Amino acid sequence: MFIWIRSFTQSFHGKLVLMGLSVGLCYLPVWVVGLVNRGPQSTDGFTLSTCFVGLGFYFLWKQRQQLMLLKTDDEDRLLGHILIIAGIILFPFCRFAIWPQALVWLMILVGIACSIWGVRFFRQHSVVALSVLISAYPQPTVTARLLWESVTPYQYLERIMAQAGAWALRLFGLHAEAVESLVTMPEGAVDVYWGCNGFDMALTTMAAGLIIGLILKQNWQKITIFVIIGAILSMIFNVPRIMLLTVASVYWGQSWFNFWHGPWGGQIFSGVLFTVYYYVVMSMIQKENPKQPS
Repeated sequence: MFIWIRSFTQSFHGKLVLMGLSVGLCYLPVWVVGLVNRGPQSTDGFTLSTCFVGLGFYFLWKQRQQLMLLKTDDEDRLLGHILIIAGIILFPFCRFAIWPQALVWLMILVGIACSIWGVRFFRQHSVVALSVLISAYPQPTVTARLLWESVTPYQYLERIMAQAGAWALRLFGLHAEAVESLVTMPEGAVDVYWGCNGFDMALTTMAAGLIIGLILKQNWQKITIFVIIGAILSMIFNVPRIMLLTVASVYWGQSWFNFWHGPWGGQIFSGVLFTVYYYVVMSMIQKENPKQPS
């Protein structure tokens, strides 16, 4: 490692890359705090970010031989140097929030990639580039939420989940109705907030489908199917969760509601969902590629 760092200090380009990476070291504590500091009930953003970080490192290592063959031209290297220098200058003035630091760090990463491998890196290794793009900001689910809420009516998904939960409860003979985002019963009601609408879990499951498809070298059509199935399964599994939370709140007391609404209950539902999803995806893969009899 020391020899590698020393070799970088022998040229202007290497020194500039090391300076850019030092900005990443300054941003790393902020990224980690932003990753874990989302409350005890929000683990989906943590899972999503760590999955894409792992995916990026996996493909970087897997494609290291190909990356060593990439050469950059003078124009790409100049573009990379400009981005790195701009990021180094801007970073001290962007410490007031996480998102501007993430943008500056992303600018520096793009500059480093351009200066080492050229712009063609983003075309030939789009999966790695996408993984870095998503994981540069420690709260990808927050970004996705802002995009979702900007194109859908107010509490759109929460109201759908409340309607589905009330309908499912009526199938079991319980007197339940949906009033906007509320699931109401004669003895009480539960409000379906954002964290219970299944959106974050759907993003995580979709990311899991993407990762499974890439690692198992499936085509993009099959990966798209995996992602869609993940979103549908997440919405389906969220309905019994809303039912259980409603029953726990109305009939079982606050302690049971807190358990199922807290991290333990969330992990139980996540574990069941991912288990079912895994077997569904693997059964599709095995159906397409059955084992040859020996």
